[in-house]
Amino acid sequence: MLDNRSDRMNQPILRFLNAKNYKNLHLEPPVNLDKLNVFIGSNGSGKSNFISCLKFLKDCLTAVPDESRGVSSFEDAVAKIGGDRILDINVESPAKVNIACCFSQINQTGNLQKDSAILDLILYADKQKARASISQEYLYGGEDLFYLASKPPFYYYKLHDRELGQGLLSVYNSPGQEPTHFESLDNIPTNSLGLLTIPALLENSQFPPEITPVYKIRRELIEFISKWQFYNANNMNLNLIRTVEPKIGGSDLYLSASGDNLPLVLDNLCQNIDFEDSINEAMKSILPKTRRIKPVRSGRLSLTVEWYFDGIKEPFYLDEMSDGTVRMLCWATILHSRQLPSLIVIDEPELGLHVSWMPILAEWIKQAATKTQIIITTHSPDLLDSFTDRLENVLCFYSENRTHFSVKSLSKELLEPKLEEGWQLGDLYRVGDPTVGGWPW
Repeated sequence: MLDNRSDRMNQPILRFLNAKNYKNLHLEPPVNLDKLNVFIGSNGSGKSNFISCLKFLKDCLTAVPDESRGVSSFEDAVAKIGGDRILDINVESPAKVNIACCFSQINQTGNLQKDSAILDLILYADKQKARASISQEYLYGGEDLFYLASKPPFYYYKLHDRELGQGLLSVYNSPGQEPTHFESLDNIPTNSLGLLTIPALLENSQFPPEITPVYKIRRELIEFISKWQFYNANNMNLNLIRTVEPKIGGSDLYLSASGDNLPLVLDNLCQNIDFEDSINEAMKSILPKTRRIKPVRSGRLSLTVEWYFDGIKEPFYLDEMSDGTVRMLCWATILHSRQLPSLIVIDEPELGLHVSWMPILAEWIKQAATKTQIIITTHSPDLLDSFTDRLENVLCFYSENRTHFSVKSLSKELLEPKLEEGWQLGDLYRVGDPTVGGWPW
């Protein structure tokens, strides 16, 4: 169902996120996501917690277990997001925390298709015992689950549904053919997602993979989620970016969270002449005299980046460029890649940038969002000005009762009169207009 082929046909998309009792987020009904999503709201309003839900899911499925300490990927991932402290402080412990993600497909015309898959994870948080564990896990699909159609969903599996360690798995009546029926699964671990452990469970069962509908979709989901990339401008290490010279030969296509593999990523991506032209044009838009950005060998086994300008024979190096220029090169590398991640999340990309570059950055983001899914968070009115034409893609995190936060889409109807007067979205944000969230307090 979920296809991530290079031709981008039926491209998967994270369609919504639902959360209950998770820290300060109150996401019922679920937060609907599009290909472009711009998050705004005060500090502490839940934007980072929203993103941490997504990082948690990726870490559960891709992190390498620490076998020396007997720690699973799930246990490590849940520790990173707070362990038992994931539970809403207003909910009496122990209690259950629900996180559900819906995945759908989007075709070449940009329209969502009806088939969806929902991974519904219920965690048990006990502050007294200082632990959080898996309580229940479901993977189900069907037509237009997003709109809660009356037709019941199809369950690929129900794990720990009635008893920990026990579950039900859909199995074809005939190999590869509908209809299906449920069969029991035993010895299901409670410290690892079933989406990850299904192959091992099937090896120890009487059901070969080809007679289970889950086998194909779980592989596609893991492939999709594993390509999510998360960036926080505060975590970009400019000193490392400027000084580290990565070894030649790595296959990196995605910039690391710190940015320290920038020369290697540029070298690999520049094997495509279209990307090389694109990155040079991008840098000309911020520094018009740019002639060429060139990853080059430094010594025998390492790489560095040379920056050539019109009228200057000798190249400049990254340690000679301003912080803002280096940051923009990082964002350009991420957003202009011909090998885009399946989801790009960037926290506050405006940090350290000249205000005159905000429209350029916004345009890079919009263009990338035509090819993949993007979430950005921002506190910058100058950057928001450039999303005035994309109000439907701006999501405002707002306070319900000073301890819980919800999310709403901006209303074109409410904002239209002010926009007709010449206001930009960032202007309304600057003056604390309540229709875009108001001031932090």
